[in-house]
Amino acid sequence: MHRSIPLIVSALLSTSLFTFARAGCVVQSTPARPHLIELYSSEGCSSCPPADAWLRTVHNTADAVALEFHVDYWDSLGWRDRFADARYTVRQQALAARAGSSTVYTPEVALDGHEWRDWYRGGSLPSSASSAATMKLTVEPGTPLHVHVDTTLANPAATSAYGNYVALIEDGLSSQVRAGENRGEMLRHDHVVRAFVGPLPLAGGDAEVPVPADIDLTHAALVAFAQRTRDGDVAQVVRVPLMECHQ
Repeated sequence: MHRSIPLIVSALLSTSLFTFARAGCVVQSTPARPHLIELYSSEGCSSCPPADAWLRTVHNTADAVALEFHVDYWDSLGWRDRFADARYTVRQQALAARAGSSTVYTPEVALDGHEWRDWYRGGSLPSSASSAATMKLTVEPGTPLHVHVDTTLANPAATSAYGNYVALIEDGLSSQVRAGENRGEMLRHDHVVRAFVGPLPLAGGDAEVPVPADIDLTHAALVAFAQRTRDGDVAQVVRVPLMECHQ
């Protein structure tokens, strides 16, 4: 599904992007690390809409930050998911490998880098814990976005085992599915990953984050997190709505 923008709205959007590009912001982590929730989903999967609906109930707060990764291995089975990316499939495969499995499936939820099946049983998130890391995210908006991430671990000796990652996410998305298992359904999504970069160095990690042409900046945010490659441990998470960088 593609959005069409009338000419006058397109011109206004261009002006808004120009103004937005001249602003910027800095966000610091809090002493308590939010939980990082990842949903691996696909618009081609008939069992995924309930998980998408559940994730929409997860509101990004100081306690939790949510990401919805759309994988691409359903794309050849009737419906091509416009949010899918092969890199998200590779990320899910790494999640499975850490658990000693070669199998991936949808929907799958990960909590703080580890598979979490209690979501569909109505399980509650654990209490947030104090973090052993601090993070500073600097955003210079534009097209693309320029981000700078600095993460400092309480144990400097572990620095080389971690990397910084940055996701551009969007809420309020929908697709009218016309083929595949969800044919005829209107699917709605929040926290959808529209761009993803990493791993970046913990100290002084710089990246250019692409901005999709159809993104609604008023419903978009950047999420940065530090994660250990070996076991998926998440050391710190920060989130900033893009329009806060516009002020």
